Amino acid sequence: MATEAENPSIANPDQVPVQVYSDNSIEVAALLTLSGGFLDVFTYVGHGGVFANSMTGNVVFLGMYTAQGDWQQAMHHIPPIIAFLIGVFIAYRMHLPSVLKYLPKPALTCLGFEIVVLIACSFLSDSFPDIPLVLAISLVAAMQNSSFTKLEQWTYNSVMTTGNLRRFAEAFFRGTMPSRNPVALREARLFGFVCVCFLAGAILAALTTKPMHDYALFIPAGTLLIAFVICWRRQKAKVLYFK
Repeated sequence: MATEAENPSIANPDQVPVQVYSDNSIEVAALLTLSGGFLDVFTYVGHGGVFANSMTGNVVFLGMYTAQGDWQQAMHHIPPIIAFLIGVFIAYRMHLPSVLKYLPKPALTCLGFEIVVLIACSFLSDSFPDIPLVLAISLVAAMQNSSFTKLEQWTYNSVMTTGNLRRFAEAFFRGTMPSRNPVALREARLFGFVCVCFLAGAILAALTTKPMHDYALFIPAGTLLIAFVICWRRQKAKVLYFK
């Protein structure tokens, strides 16, 4: 049985926390997915041809270069995968009662940390190695991805788009066949919109990464800052525990 705990500091340490969400609105989802599309293109175009968010792409390249015997290229795609896994681990750890005592809103903490990291990375010199920068972005992207997973009542992905495209197609089908379903059509509209936002972020990164270099990171940092302010003002985060 699940119960809500407004004050996690009094939670039983033996209880297991369920994911905590600070916001599930379309406004925040749009800002997060725009940032996700931007960061993938930013690292791919500007920092070694690897993805910060899309681990599917990194695994594909890893397999392809491994099969070709190009070990140097293959190894470039392993660190971001590891960093992404570590980011997921950190985000989960932040939902444990011992951490919630001090950081009661882990989703906002992860988002704030991501903003700080992106701003810090924007000031790095052109001679700074690609791998540490990509690792930092992959880490914070994973923390964001694990912290914001709901679009209204539906599960979505804020840093990758394949699952969102599938949800859009499925919802559109359910909304139009065999008869009109308003709820499914709303789901289709929401997921279609976040897919467009991801695409917009990718286009924006393609246009700005080369001319602006790492200063382009101010763009996703700005969109995430807007999302942070929205989440902070709404203060909707709640914690669920299993007894």
